[in-house]
Amino acid sequence: MQKNVFDLVLTAEEQTQIDDALKVLNDVLLPKLQILSDGKKDLLNMGDKSIGFVDKAHEVARQETDLLGGFIDLQAFDHDVAAIDSLRAINFKLSQLHSAVEDSFAVAGSEAYNASLMVYSLMKNAAKMGYPGAKDKVDEMSARFPGRTKKKTDE
Repeated sequence: MQKNVFDLVLTAEEQTQIDDALKVLNDVLLPKLQILSDGKKDLLNMGDKSIGFVDKAHEVARQETDLLGGFIDLQAFDHDVAAIDSLRAINFKLSQLHSAVEDSFAVAGSEAYNASLMVYSLMKNAAKMGYPGAKDKVDEMSARFPGRTKKKTDE
């Protein structure tokens, strides 16, 4: 018997709650986000070390509105800094969730694929022993087996 380390079962109600939560994100957040098809590489990259710099520059800009107000749209700067704070928090939460979903998908996929290989192997043995219908099942699974493909022979 194979060992199963992951067992996720969602009730219909839980799946509905998840779908509703994702719908809220799509309806509320997605329209406000910027989606770049090109040009991302041309943007200045802001990392963890840059955040302190941006915060300090924002503080200075707010203190020196008379000097800097003619050069910088302070309201847009305020909005960008607030957006950074909000998006950083959202990104952290989504990254944790995304990572856990990917890891769980990998484990569940590995377990299901392993079980499938066992079914395939057992059915091939059953077909060799003449079990009724086993050869048809093996043929059906064989057609979908993601392993090697038969090479075409040159005529």
